[in-house]
Formats: sequence, structure tokens, C-alpha cells
Amino acid sequence: MNELNLNTKNIFTNFADVVKVKDLQKMLGIGRNTAYELIATNKIKSVKSGNLILIPKQSVIDFLNNGESVDD
Repeated sequence: MNELNLNTKNIFTNFADVVKVKDLQKMLGIGRNTAYELIATNKIKSVKSGNLILIPKQSVIDFLNNGESVDD
């Protein structure tokens, strides 16, 4: 599969550098279950702080650059 290599300066500018699961859903246009599955399978890197899951925006960009498909 061709590598996409997104321009990180212009993508997701409306989102903070660290996002929550709800933001991840909006960024990728996916449902809640798919978002949690991507996190659980470590396809998108995250950090858990108590009950809060924090996702670096760069992890979302890296996921997209890997060209994996998301089935919702």
C-alpha cells in the first residue's frame, strides 16, 4: 500500500496536542467501539491516567500514515 505521509502542520489544527476518546472519534469519523478497539489493540498509542485516556495527536497522524483501514 502506498504511504500517505500527511502534512502534520495542517492536519487536525482544531484539536489540542493531546485529545480524548471523543475527539478521536471526531478526528477519524468513527464510533466509540472502534475508537476503544484502536486504543486497546495499540494501533493508536495512548496513555491512561486514572479513568482518563489521553491520546497524543501525533499518534493519530502516525496511525493514518501507516495506511491501516478502520472498519466501523
